[in-house]
Amino acid sequence: MNQEIKFIVGIPTLNRADLLNEALEKYLEDFKDTEIFIVDNGNQSIITREEKFAIYRPAENLGVAKSWNMIMDYADKVNATNVLMLNDDIYLGKAQHEISMVIKNNIDADFINSFHNWCSYILKVDAWKKAGKFDEEFFPAYFEDNSFDYKMTLIGAKKTWTSFLDPLVYRNSMTISKDPTLNNRFAQNKELYINMWGGLPAEEKYVTKFNQ
Repeated sequence: MNQEIKFIVGIPTLNRADLLNEALEKYLEDFKDTEIFIVDNGNQSIITREEKFAIYRPAENLGVAKSWNMIMDYADKVNATNVLMLNDDIYLGKAQHEISMVIKNNIDADFINSFHNWCSYILKVDAWKKAGKFDEEFFPAYFEDNSFDYKMTLIGAKKTWTSFLDPLVYRNSMTISKDPTLNNRFAQNKELYINMWGGLPAEEKYVTKFNQ
C-alpha cells in the first residue's frame, strides 16, 4: 500500500520579516491547503491567515537547529510525513501540488535538497527521528546542517539533490547581513564540529557524537 503523503511548510525567522512577508503573500496562495508553521525568533510583525497557519514566538532566539527541531516536532504531532523547510529570505516559486509530486517522484528519498545551501529542502519526519534530530549545540547557526547530513549518512538515509527546489528568488544569508553579530560563533561551532565528529565536514572519523 502506498503511504499517503502529507507535508507541511516550515519557516524559521529572526529579523527578515520584510522579506518573509513578501514571500508569504505568495505562499498563502501557493500553499492554500497546506499547513504553514513559522518559528519567529524575533517577535516580528508577520502576515497570517485564519486556517492552516501557526506562528510560535519563543521568548528568545532558539537558533537554527532548535527552530528546525521545533518545526519537525510540530509536523510529527500533526501526522505529516514530510516537511518542506524554507529560509525566510527566499521565494520558492512552487505550488503545493508540485511539492507533492516531487515527494512522490522521490518516494524512497529521506532528504531532498536544493543546490543552494539548505535554503529549501524536504525532510521525512521518520528520517529526522531516526537520525537523532538536529544538534542544538550549534548555536545560533552554522554546522548544524553539516552535522545532520553526516548523521543521515551514518544511518544510511537516502539523500538526493534537485534544481526543482532551487528558489525562484534566492538571497544568501540576509539574516546575518542585517545582524553580523550572529556570525560571531562560527569559529566556536567549527571547533565544536571537529570535537563532535573527529574532523571537519567530509573528514569525520567518529560514528557517535564525541566518539562516545
